Amino acid sequence: MRCLPFRRRALMGATAFSVVVLPVVLLPSAARADAPNPSACRSLYHGTPPGSLTITTDPPSGAVLHPGDTVEVTATWDTSDWPRPVLHKVLDCVLVDGEVDYGLSQQEKPTDNDGLYRYRFTVPTRPAARICDRVRLSGRLVEDGPHVVQKSNTICFPVAGAGGTGTPVKPAEVVNQAATPADAAPAPLEPAPPAPEAPVEEVPAPALELSAVAVPTLPRTGSDAAMLARLGSLLVVLGATVLTARAALSRS
Repeated sequence: MRCLPFRRRALMGATAFSVVVLPVVLLPSAARADAPNPSACRSLYHGTPPGSLTITTDPPSGAVLHPGDTVEVTATWDTSDWPRPVLHKVLDCVLVDGEVDYGLSQQEKPTDNDGLYRYRFTVPTRPAARICDRVRLSGRLVEDGPHVVQKSNTICFPVAGAGGTGTPVKPAEVVNQAATPADAAPAPLEPAPPAPEAPVEEVPAPALELSAVAVPTLPRTGSDAAMLARLGSLLVVLGATVLTARAALSRS
């Protein structure tokens, strides 16, 4: 096999090095999406630092969401706010009923200073009444300087279904099972059980007072007892006469 000249081999080696190594050294590191930092998400919904970062969503803010719906988030900013072509990171934190849902949230670190970031999330099927979204962008203004932060506006949605109603949740009403439905005839009233009879106390009859009883008085037939005596004697005589006459007739 014929050997290649030394200069030719050196030229081929340099070409291979430039093709493989130089892009890695010169080009910025590729952005990667991963789970957000919990501390960064917790502080995202506090404060409003100055900056041009803003977000829009599809569907728009205030639309009623349903479990399984997809929300498209678009974040934009003025690239002239940052003098460097690569920024520290962009962070999208989703808030469900006031708590950060790290399963729905995401960050891209590092991120290009191209003025655009897109993200989408799906409405969870678990009970929820309200979902909010906000984006945070950070980068350096000077070499080796501290990270400067911008925060977007906040967009919120009511959620219907799966426990959400799309409106403020009202306390559950307690329904009495014995209550009559509004469109049904009222149930007949059952007679109340008779009240227990009070024991009857025997009241003793009032004692008969002889002094209070009026004795009827027979009319007087005479004015004195002599008349009664004479009448009795007359009756005796008549009786004797009748008996004597009867005896005589019987002998005859």
